[in-house]
Amino acid sequence: MENRAGVIYQTRIKAEWLDYNNHMNVAYYVLIFDKAGEQLVADLGLSEEVTKATEISWMVLENHITYDNEVVLDQPVEVRAQLLDHDHKRMHLYMEMYAKAPDGSEYLASTIEQMVMCVDLSVRKSCEFPEPVVTQIKLLSELQKTLSKPSKIGRVIGIKRR
Repeated sequence: MENRAGVIYQTRIKAEWLDYNNHMNVAYYVLIFDKAGEQLVADLGLSEEVTKATEISWMVLENHITYDNEVVLDQPVEVRAQLLDHDHKRMHLYMEMYAKAPDGSEYLASTIEQMVMCVDLSVRKSCEFPEPVVTQIKLLSELQKTLSKPSKIGRVIGIKRR
């Protein structure tokens, strides 16, 4: 059995996402991770439709991203999401973007570590996740409890001196 989080989002690299180096611009990695995050919270019960009906949503508080390998036009990518921790109003997430190579193999293209928070849009403040969402978060946590702690979390940016 594979010891990786499940795929939550798939797409292909679009022409408008390329920069003058003829690979995907850094901003669009974040876009793909954002779309994956939208899918994850929708799967947990906090979809756009739920937000429109309840004014309860989610927002990203912090991102730490790595750009491990480039991706190019029309290349398929998929995102896997791991729930690292959670409380009554926050989730600590880690996502990996894998790209499909022409030979059918895959490689790690990028990672993102995020802190997200539940918000009440009617007052623009944090709030607790609705109970049905809490139930789904706990279920996901239980399903992923055997996953290894990712080596790329908690990183600090700096130039290493010898």
